[in-house]
Amino acid sequence: MSRAPSSITAHSTSIVCLDTDLRGTITIGAGVIVHPKATIFAAAGPIVIGDNCVIEEDSIIINRHKEIMRIGEQNHFMVGCRVEAPSIGDYNTFQPRCTVSSQVAISDHCILSAGTIALLAPGSDTTREVLPPYTVIYGADSSRRIWDGSGEASELALRARHSEYLREILPKYVISGRDIRFASDVC
Repeated sequence: MSRAPSSITAHSTSIVCLDTDLRGTITIGAGVIVHPKATIFAAAGPIVIGDNCVIEEDSIIINRHKEIMRIGEQNHFMVGCRVEAPSIGDYNTFQPRCTVSSQVAISDHCILSAGTIALLAPGSDTTREVLPPYTVIYGADSSRRIWDGSGEASELALRARHSEYLREILPKYVISGRDIRFASDVC
């Protein structure tokens, strides 16, 4: 059985490095930066990535549902994270080596700390869970708490400077371009 061809559409201001693994129907919004060695796999349904997201090396984003996986704006997927959430809101941080299962949706301003796992609660009588806004998952046992939002302005300013730096540096060292259709407005 042959695999269906990929259909990848990227906004003209996005940076998609050459050594990425993009499979399935994927739409990449304005200002998105996809590092080399990142994997985005629309296995069952399409993936739509909102504006100004950063997807770092060895990050894996998979849609295992037939519905569209919508990823909001300003999300940061750090090195080695694995995200299979059915939907992702805005301004979330997925730190290195964290994992999100396909039964857990992420709302806005959530932080999954390094090495944590977001799974459906054991013994839960539901098939899906939505993390409340400002949820922080942390520690070896993936504990949860709600963040009060302090320091958010500093975090957003840091993200903006980081993206600006990547836009300057990545084109110098990594060749961008693939069989991608660039659109002036994809979202």
